[in-house]
Amino acid sequence: MPAEKRELVIYVGKRFKMSFRQACKLFCISTSVFYYKSKRKNCDLKISEELLKLAESHRTWGFWMMYNRLRNLDYLWNHKRVYRIYTEMRLNLRCKHKKRIPARIKEPLLRPIQPNITWSIDFMQDTLQDGRKIRSS
Repeated sequence: MPAEKRELVIYVGKRFKMSFRQACKLFCISTSVFYYKSKRKNCDLKISEELLKLAESHRTWGFWMMYNRLRNLDYLWNHKRVYRIYTEMRLNLRCKHKKRIPARIKEPLLRPIQPNITWSIDFMQDTLQDGRKIRSS
């Protein structure tokens, strides 16, 4: 909003040969607002560049992983500011919902017809050298 009013003040000042103080008074803005130079754009540009680098190299990272990485790289930006730029760049990842497994139909266990008849399997488990588990019966 102040940027738009600033442009209007400049236009009116040049078009009607009016001083900037008079033009500021006309649009009800203080002269300090008119002369204020924002530093935000340059810093926001730096944040967006860094976020883009991280997003290209780590596609699956969400906001907090990227933000923590920026903190580790000694950028001391506020998380709310970084999140604002993150959402403006539309880097938000969609939430992946868990796939629901349908409930199995419970069937009653079969009863043995005679004594000393059992149905069972003895499973053994071992770990391979590469860390994978193997089961055998």
